[in-house]
Amino acid sequence: MKYDWLESAVFYEVYPTSFYDSNGDGVGDIAGIIQKLDYIKELGANGIWLNPCFESPFGDGGYDVSDYCKVDGRFGTNADMEELFAEAKKRGIKIILDLVMGHTSITHPWFRASQKDEKNQYTDAYIWKDFSNPAEIRDGQFLGGMSEREGMFRVNYYAIQPALNYGYLKPKARWQQAMDAEAPMKNRQRLIDVCKFWLGMGASGFRVDMANYMVKDDPKREGNIAFWNDVIPKIKQEYPESIFVSEWFNSRQSVKKSAFDIDFTGGYFLYSVWPGNDPAERENFSKNAYLGENAKRFFSGIVQIYSAAKNVKSKGYQAITLGNHDRERASLGRSFDQLKAAFAFHLTMPHVPFIYYGDEVGMSYNTTVKSKDGGYKRTGSRTPMQWSNQKNRGFSAAEPSALYLPTESDPARCVEAQAGADGSLYETVKKLVALRRKLRSLRADGGFKLLSLNVSGLPFIYKRVSDADETVVILYPKKQAASFSVKKLGDLSRYDIISNNIEFKDGKAMVSGEAFAVLYRVF
Repeated sequence: MKYDWLESAVFYEVYPTSFYDSNGDGVGDIAGIIQKLDYIKELGANGIWLNPCFESPFGDGGYDVSDYCKVDGRFGTNADMEELFAEAKKRGIKIILDLVMGHTSITHPWFRASQKDEKNQYTDAYIWKDFSNPAEIRDGQFLGGMSEREGMFRVNYYAIQPALNYGYLKPKARWQQAMDAEAPMKNRQRLIDVCKFWLGMGASGFRVDMANYMVKDDPKREGNIAFWNDVIPKIKQEYPESIFVSEWFNSRQSVKKSAFDIDFTGGYFLYSVWPGNDPAERENFSKNAYLGENAKRFFSGIVQIYSAAKNVKSKGYQAITLGNHDRERASLGRSFDQLKAAFAFHLTMPHVPFIYYGDEVGMSYNTTVKSKDGGYKRTGSRTPMQWSNQKNRGFSAAEPSALYLPTESDPARCVEAQAGADGSLYETVKKLVALRRKLRSLRADGGFKLLSLNVSGLPFIYKRVSDADETVVILYPKKQAASFSVKKLGDLSRYDIISNNIEFKDGKAMVSGEAFAVLYRVF
């Protein structure tokens, strides 16, 4: 669905465990987020995506929920959450929560009841089958030997995440249930009830984890499309302004055919090749993907992504991923100048941008930190927010040994060092966010015209135009100096410019390193 506020929205993703510790226990909390709302507002964001904060044993960073209607004690209380919604609303900020209802934790009372031998209301709330094919235990999709009842349960990801039963598209075995069977429909209602609970408290919507994996054995996602076309409208009957963001990576299915408002799409655009597990290998891929010799591959992919965006613009939006809690940070293998170019792209394309906490100051990806809460290599992107160069980088008053994760050491990568510093990454991001919020041409649904994409992939130049203003974006994110003609842009004196490492003279652009320029004018 189309919403005016989403047209110029910029979301800020908060990983609550690592954002700000208000009580000195070494762990971030909701009260800490409340204290930092003014920072988020000043950056220019008008939306927050809040990662899991429901009660959980944290076997997978909170993506293993044991109570969907209770804030985990490490973060505070439901009253704290209600205060957060209210304080954010005062500042014009909407908050969407992470909805993780494709599976629960093995500690969830629903699953505990489902494990029992006697029949009860949760017996079929999860996907169970008998031991007729023991090989299915070995392939990891089903797990057995952990329950009072005889049988195996299906998991969605880790062994600690049993899959809730929303049915199979076309049941083939006697233990598989149809989408409209009694148990799948009860789970569907439980999901609706959870959403209404938090919307009633003040949430503005949800980012839905593994949204395309609710209905099983559904290769074309027909069942999942139908599932959400039933669920979301029922919620919006009572909360018509609520928004739903899908982790689906196919906006043609999730937005155009189904009822989602935004889809995370295009994979992770910073990477032209999926990196391996070795830190050096990941850094090498980072250097050679978006901002290296493979720039052409990246840029051609972006053109494809925009083509997909045009197909959904009548119904909703896409969000191209810059960074989040599941990936290496955007800073890995990149200079501050390269990050400025990345943000110039991210904040001027036709989509709904999401900024991962700390990326605005270039926080590092920690390649040596030990896994925490089932994060494994993702843990390096979840270290404490770097607020200052004071104790624990301003994150917490706790002793360093008590911190959830260690802080980083680079004194340049913090808010204190960059806020107010002309030309810093933070100030560049802040200017670009303000520009996006101001100009109609940079709205999520605005026009897009590719002006230049030569054989090497650079420069990448595009224009965005509205009836009120226009914006031209030039990206040349390579380290070597270069010059190229920009005569086709006409008289550049018409424009105001935000730029880095680029100068214009006599119809030419001269770059001295990783460069970008955003030229804009109001009619």
